[in-house]
Amino acid sequence: MASQDLRLFDESVFLRLGQVLWGWVICSGCLGGGSCIANVCQAKRRERCQRYFQFYKAIVLIYVDTSEGQQRAFSTHEDLWNAIRVLKSKPNLTRTELADELVPGKSGAVHSSDICDLLAETTLVVKVLTMIDCSALHLAFDRLEKGGSRLHWKDDIPFAKYLQDIFPAGTHPILSYPESYETGAIKSELKATKLQKRLEITFRATHDIRNHLRLYRKDNVLEIYHHAAFLKEQLRLTRAIDDRYSPAPSTEAKSKRLLQHLVCTDGFDPEITKFEFTSIRRVEEENIPFVYLADRLSELYNESQNPQPRSWLQRRMERRSSARHMMMATLIGVIFAVLLGIGSLIVSSYQAWIAYQAWQHPVAQPAT
Repeated sequence: MASQDLRLFDESVFLRLGQVLWGWVICSGCLGGGSCIANVCQAKRRERCQRYFQFYKAIVLIYVDTSEGQQRAFSTHEDLWNAIRVLKSKPNLTRTELADELVPGKSGAVHSSDICDLLAETTLVVKVLTMIDCSALHLAFDRLEKGGSRLHWKDDIPFAKYLQDIFPAGTHPILSYPESYETGAIKSELKATKLQKRLEITFRATHDIRNHLRLYRKDNVLEIYHHAAFLKEQLRLTRAIDDRYSPAPSTEAKSKRLLQHLVCTDGFDPEITKFEFTSIRRVEEENIPFVYLADRLSELYNESQNPQPRSWLQRRMERRSSARHMMMATLIGVIFAVLLGIGSLIVSSYQAWIAYQAWQHPVAQPAT
């Protein structure tokens, strides 16, 4: 089982992957395809991670289909998992150093040609471990225009530093202070149901966590990182919280219907409909500041308050009412008022002249 070919998948592959990523405790009965024989066995978690395992299978098969067998560094799942173990235990490895670890039997740094060959391998390791595409390849020509450029993992940058660079911590004047009234008001306006109603926005699932809450104004699309099960497992691992699972249903009917619609029609992870608190969050984390994605939330809030015009009529109205035309409109109004005043003065003068002539030359009354 441990040396199973990358093109083959069964239940044991996903259970062992859970062991590698999150330290799952799996009994021998479940690993062997039989009945569970231990009370502490965590094999049932596999059911909640279906979407992530589908993602794993898809990217592994893409790697197999796009690489030649003889030059492929990973031929079994265990080869890939060993590389993941290396990166987890040594997060300060650079990409070159990780590539060096992947080449068996070589001492010292690998050649540049080997690094190019191992680009797909290092990218695959990071994708499986973090669900981040660290490659700069295959970018569409219009990604910069859409605001979709990404920072790739350079050869001489430690992996931990790379993660800090793509998720820089910052302080927002409002959203970084959860106790403020303004923060609560903004969060209320950013409900998905309100955004959908006000902006007619489309929610699109993304597998790359960096694209979460990325707004594409031109297409009126908001990308949502939907792998809730993956995030929950990561939170349990990093917070060392006990394995209690107590999902709570959404208390808002509209939000619940929207989530169910996204799961059924757009392929979102079903775990987004299950709200958990005790198993992934500490008591002191009731109100937390936004330090990583505050700018995107702020951008989304500004768009909800001042929507970009969509239709031709809306664009014409916006163009006529925008700040760059206000001075022209004011000037036209002043000129019109002056002309109207001049016209009124001319008419009044003409009426006064007629009255004066009538007084000077009265019309004789006809004889009776």
